[in-house]
Formats: sequence, C-alpha cells, structure tokens
Amino acid sequence: MNKSTFVSGLLLPGALMAAMALSAPAHSAELVLVSGDTGTGLGLDDPTPKAPVGLNPGKTLGDQRTKVYQFAMSLWGAVLKSDVPIYIGASFQPLACTPTSAVLGSAGTTSVFSDFAPGIEAGTWYASALADAIAGTDLDPGFIDINSRFNGDIGVNPDCLTGRTWYYGLDGNAPADAIDFLDVVMHEIGHGLGVQGFTNSAGGFLAGVQDIYSIHAYDNTLGKSFAQMTNAERAASLLDTGKLVWTGQQVNQEAALILDNRTVLKVSSPAAAAGSYEFGTATFGPAASASNLNGTIAAALDGGAVSTDACEAITNGAELAGRIALVDRGTCAFVLKAANVQAAGATGMIVVNTANSTQGMSGDDPAVTIPSVLVAQSVGNLIRANLPAQAAIQVDPNLLQGADDNGRVRLYAPNPYESGSSFSHFDTALSPNALMEPAATPTLQAQINVDLTPALYHDIGWTLNDGDARIGWCNTGVDVHEEGGLIVGANVLAWSDMCESTSKNRGKYVSCMADYTKRSLRSRVLTPRDAVGVLVCSALKR
Repeated sequence: MNKSTFVSGLLLPGALMAAMALSAPAHSAELVLVSGDTGTGLGLDDPTPKAPVGLNPGKTLGDQRTKVYQFAMSLWGAVLKSDVPIYIGASFQPLACTPTSAVLGSAGTTSVFSDFAPGIEAGTWYASALADAIAGTDLDPGFIDINSRFNGDIGVNPDCLTGRTWYYGLDGNAPADAIDFLDVVMHEIGHGLGVQGFTNSAGGFLAGVQDIYSIHAYDNTLGKSFAQMTNAERAASLLDTGKLVWTGQQVNQEAALILDNRTVLKVSSPAAAAGSYEFGTATFGPAASASNLNGTIAAALDGGAVSTDACEAITNGAELAGRIALVDRGTCAFVLKAANVQAAGATGMIVVNTANSTQGMSGDDPAVTIPSVLVAQSVGNLIRANLPAQAAIQVDPNLLQGADDNGRVRLYAPNPYESGSSFSHFDTALSPNALMEPAATPTLQAQINVDLTPALYHDIGWTLNDGDARIGWCNTGVDVHEEGGLIVGANVLAWSDMCESTSKNRGKYVSCMADYTKRSLRSRVLTPRDAVGVLVCSALKR
C-alpha cells in the first residue's frame, strides 16, 4: 500500500473531546465532526445568542453552525456505506472575500492511498474516506480523513459579500440575501468524500500516480482520456472549456433524469451572424430563458479607456434601452457590467469572452435583475460585426444542458485555470445547477436532493445504501436515495438524528418526528404512505 498526505490533520487522541458523532443505522457511514474551533469562542464555538431559524433549534451562533454540520453528516452518512468512521475536521476562518465575491468554503481529503485492497484500480490514488470504506479498516488511524474550512467573515465583515450573510436553517428556505450554509457544507464534505482530482495545473499527477477521479476525465478535443495524455496535454485539457467531460457510467446514465434540454442562443438575423450558439451562465440575476432574453442586440459603450467592456457608466443609454447589451469581458467584475447596462435600460447582457470558449460567470449582486450569458470570442465578434442583430434563447430537445452531444456530463475547465475550482467540479453550464458546481446557487436544495453526486460516488467506488431508511430496526419504506439524486429517506434519518439529539425524552422525540412528518407532508417531501411508515417507526424507536 502507498500513501500520500496532504494535511497533517488533527491528531484524534487530542481532539476527541471536540468530536461529535452521530449514531448510524447498520450499513450507514458514521461521520464524526472534529471541531477546530473548540475553546476559541469563534466559528463552531461562537457563544453569540441566536434565535432558532429555519427549523434549526440552536440557541447560539456556534450551536446553529454545529447543528447544520451534524445534519449534513447525517445526510451523507445515510447515503453511503462504510464500516469505518469518517473523521471530518471543521473550522471557520477568514477566507478570501471581496464585496461581490467570496470563497465560501474549502475542503478535501487529508491523505490518499493506492494498492491497498484487491479488486481496485491498480496504481491509483483514492481519497482517505473512500479508501477506508473499500478496505474495511482505518488505513491511517488517529488522523482526520477530511479537512474543511468556512468563511467566517461573511455576515461579519461589511467588505465581505456586502449585504449577504449565512443562513443556518435546515429547511432550504434561505432568503435572497443569504447563503444556505447546509448546501455549502454538503458541497464541501462532497469534495472530501472523493469529488476531487489531484491533477495539477501543469497536468501532472500527484507523485506521478493517477487518481480515481482523474481517470474518469476525457477531452473531446484531443479524443483522449486523462490517463492516455501527456502532462502537456492534460494541462491544455484543463483549459478546454466545454470539452472536458466525465466518462463514469452512472453519472451519465442519470444525467438524462436530471438535466434540462440544452439551451442555445439563436441569432436569427442578419444572415451573416445567424446560428445557434452555446453560452455560459451567470450565478447572478435570473437564469436566461426564452421569456427574458430575446430581442435586439446592441453594443454597450462606456467612458473608460476600453469603451466596450461596460466597466464604467454607459454613455449610449438611448441606443441600449430596451435591448440586449453586448459587452466585452475586460477586467472588471461580471456583476459590475450587468449593473451598468441594467442602469442604462438594457434588458439582458451578452458577454464576449476573451477565449474562444464559453464558461460560467461568478459574482453576486441581488440588485441585478436582468439575465446574462457569455459567448465564445469568435461568436461575440461575429455578432458585433453584424449589429443590430436579433436573438433569443431556444431549447434543443435532443441534447442535455451541461453535457456533450454524447450525453457525457461536462467538468469545470475555465480559461484561465482557477486554483481550487478547476476540474474538481461539474461545469457551470449544467441546468438545473448541480451541488458540485464551483458556485453556490439559490436553486440548490441539498437537504433533499443532491442530484448527480451519489452517481459520481458510485463511479469512483463508493457503495451506496440502496435500501429503505430504517429508524432503529424499523423499516420506514422510504428510499434512502433514488436515481436522480433524491435523498428523502436520508432526510428522514437526519431528522431522526436531530430530534433524538435535541429531545429530553422519548415522548419529546416522537413529538419532534410527528412535527417533521406533518411539515414534510405539506411540502410533499413525503407521500401519505411514507408518512405512515415514518410515524410508526418513530413511535417504535427505543
């Protein structure tokens, strides 16, 4: 067996007092939280009083954060099988942040292992938690398997995502000015569980050894898998936006259950620019659709040194009003461009990329209410040379949004390379947005739907809990997870854990679960038949 360590981690013997484990039903994975904030009065240990929010009963800021983390561990623990506890380090720290963008969190495995069990891919790295699960034993006793950090400046530092804060509810009802912490924790734990490639920006494998994630990557331009490429070819592939795809069978099988049909920008006139063009989407403003992005395209001009990038106040507002603004990418934030053209009366924005590829646009500004898309440089230049042009969003019924023409889901490969984001995510072109995209989006509901993530786990070697949710010995009849990413049974078990940990006696537990069942019936998370099973099993729990 070979091992490589990324983070020395927390020695468990000295940290177990800060460790919180949740009881796991038979065959479920047990995830154990090891707080790096214990004794600091910060982060998960913050004593600031807080009123309960979004079904989170915590009474302090630290307690609410901890309960969200425990809920996320219950969800992933229910979905996955492992006989070995998974230890997860967590803390709040001042991560990179500006008024319009931020690193919400980061996480990954602390160690990787190869050649540790028969039947696995030879000469291939596996993340620590996955390797332990396959081996059936802790390959690195005494150390955490996953390390995670979250941005402690959000909602505290006025210059960090100005006007935004964390939402610590468990119900998926984050207000427009808040970021759902549960979604982010689910995403970050997801990286540590194996949604993480170890190919560096120069195309090199870690210590020259391929990893189980990277061997599922394929480049449509080169017609090669990552394992077949040279370092130089892999480096180029990491920048090949829209062409780098996942070959795992389960992900691509389930993609058709999840992804919408592909949307394209259809330019109808003049004839010289006519065609159907792919585009990148934005994390700000409404999603572009046939109803909100259609009409005449006009070039936006501003008073800056580069007059076509909308980085300054628009100077041709009369020409732009009621039209779709065409702007060059330039160097300023995408949200600033959108705000400037919106102020001039534009109904939408098309950004021309600096590379001949599409990619997503990140940023955050609740004041932006117009749709924005990004097109490849060659497409944008063609449109600019033929203005005014008529365009609209249209749907291709035969292709999937975020997959190639063969139905293989795209991986995130922006140009330039983004350290910490490139490759180890699905592409931002997916619609609906996926949990494992590089940016949090308000459409996520990770408490009940984790889309393609379990399918990816299956592709890299995890065994999933394919049965029903059991409270103790009692079978509720609710599927733990389903193809397509629904995890209703896991949600049942997470609430059972939450009710058990916050109830003083059995009667309080049963009452807590009855309240959960009523809510879930009203929201149609549970069917009437599901609800009966949950109520019966809750009443029988000892």
